[in-house]
Parts: sequence; structure tokens; C-alpha cells
Amino acid sequence: MQTMKDANIKFTHYKRGDIITGTIVMITKRGAIVNIGGMKDGIVPKEELDENVYKEDDAILVMVTDKVDEYGCIVLDAKNVNKALEQREKVKDLKVGSTFSFVVKDLTTAGIKGEILGFTVFLPYSQCSKDDYISREKLKEREIDAVIIELNSLTKSIVCSTKLLQKTVDYSSIDININDIVTGVPIKVMDKYAIIMLHDGLKGKLNIQDASYEHINSLNEVIEENKEYEFKVLDKTIDNAKISLGLKQLKENPLDAIFDDINLGDEHNGVVERIFPSGALIKLDNGLTAFAITRENSENVNTATHHIYKLGATISGYISAIDKENHKLNIITLKKKEQ
Repeated sequence: MQTMKDANIKFTHYKRGDIITGTIVMITKRGAIVNIGGMKDGIVPKEELDENVYKEDDAILVMVTDKVDEYGCIVLDAKNVNKALEQREKVKDLKVGSTFSFVVKDLTTAGIKGEILGFTVFLPYSQCSKDDYISREKLKEREIDAVIIELNSLTKSIVCSTKLLQKTVDYSSIDININDIVTGVPIKVMDKYAIIMLHDGLKGKLNIQDASYEHINSLNEVIEENKEYEFKVLDKTIDNAKISLGLKQLKENPLDAIFDDINLGDEHNGVVERIFPSGALIKLDNGLTAFAITRENSENVNTATHHIYKLGATISGYISAIDKENHKLNIITLKKKEQ
């Protein structure tokens, strides 16, 4: 059986932002004491109360705040109720796919933050149009249009996109070809790859192996976000929507000059660096790496590589094959004849 106390307890579970109709119990120097149906009364502060309009026993529309005064009364907001109701009517129109406007408040490393109608708004850089991304520093306190792609009414949060406001681009009509030199801005730089914003809404991808001829552990060693660079187009999909880019291909490969001086039959010394079932990697005296094929260095095809080569051992040999385009070479090792 439900008691009056149980009923009152239910009515005390108000949360911040709730709008309710209460009854003014009395008007004091502190403000209007309002019965809001629970075990605790609320109070509308005197500075928010027009005593010429309200009197005891009048109904009053109030909004619950998260404050309690020194007497234990819940502080009520009567000044902003109508504005809040108008906002809530507008919020009903918000849905995924709808266009809205919000005010930019902050920039983070991941995107743009803003607010509207009590909702926090987040615009990821990956969802920015090219113009918004490039001019983002100038967007603070400005109102911009966007499309809602995620909406959570419980957390009052919105994720949006300005890229979706753009007209659909027919990428197949964009003139971009393999070996073209293009200008782009890295919008996301990871250790092994980077996303590059190109012209006409195109995005390209730069992989770490195409960034530098020297060994690097992360792309952050050679490029920075938000700076403009030139890239070479290495590959593209059929509709040109995704572009594979190269950075090192715009520079001379230092190995080109070295390989120009190498000829079949040249003799070199080298150190065994790694051993595989099919052969061994040899670091030559000119800095290049050669591959010594086991079957070319043994009369017995069943001889294991480790029976011919020892890690760290210095050997001599001559070049037996050269792939100058891909900078690869093979070496046949010279073995001393037994006395």
C-alpha cells in the first residue's frame, strides 16, 4: 500500500532543467516560497520575482536548478522558463540529417566544439569541409551551418558535419592523374599513415614507406598537421575518390647514384646481417644490402643456409644480378678453395 510519504518522495525526484507548475505559499524577503509537490519547497529568488504580478496562492511556472539555498529550499528559475520552453520546441525539430546552426566556442586537436539549445556540439575535423578546416581559427564565436550525423538526447550532445552540406562531387570528372604533383594539407597524421586534404573535397593517403628515403619511425618526423605540402600522385581508385600519395618521390633517391656505379661482376666485401632458408642478407662495403642465394653458393641443393653463412661473418663475392629500378641486387659469394 502506497503511503503519502512514498508519494511525496516520488515527487522530490526533480532534476536540473525540469519545468513544473508550482503554487506560491508565501512571499518573503528572500523571494517566493513555492510548493512544487514534494517534501521540500522551492524558492524563486526575489530578484527574479515581479511582486506586482504574483501573490500568495498564485500558480507559477518554474524551472528546477541544481542549487539549494541555506534553508534547504530548491532554487527555482522563473526568469528563463519561457526561453527554455521555446528552445525545447526548437529541439523537437532536431534530428539526424537535419541542418542547423551553432556557435563555435572552442577548437581541440580532434575538432570544433560549440553549443545550441542546451546541447553541446562537436564537429570532427574529418567532417569539416575544406574551407571550414582551413579557416577554423577564424570561426570562434561565429555561427556556422552543419548537418547532424549523431544526436543523443540523454547526454544532450550532437555530432555534426559541414562536409555534408557540400553538393555531391562527381569525382570521375576531376582531372587528376598518376604522377601529377598536387598540393595538400595533412588533417590527420598517425605513425604509419596520414590523411591529406586535397582540392575539390578529395582526400589522399600518405603511407610511411612513401614519405622518406631515410628510415623514420613516424610520419610526424617529416610532416605536420595543418601545413601545406606538395605530393606526387602514386595511385588512384576508379572514381578518383581516394588517392595514394608520395612525398619522397619528389626528391632524388640517393640510391640512384650508387646503383649507377654498380655493374655485374663487381667484387665486394660484406657482413652477414640476417639468415633465411633461401639465403642471407649481406651488408656490402658500399652501404647497400645484397641477397646471397643459398642454391647459387652450394653444390648441394639441400645444404642449409646456416651451413654456408654465419651471422656477423665477413665474406667476399661478386654481383650476379642487378634490379636497378627497384634497387635490389644478388651476390654470389666467393669461397676459398681448400688447400
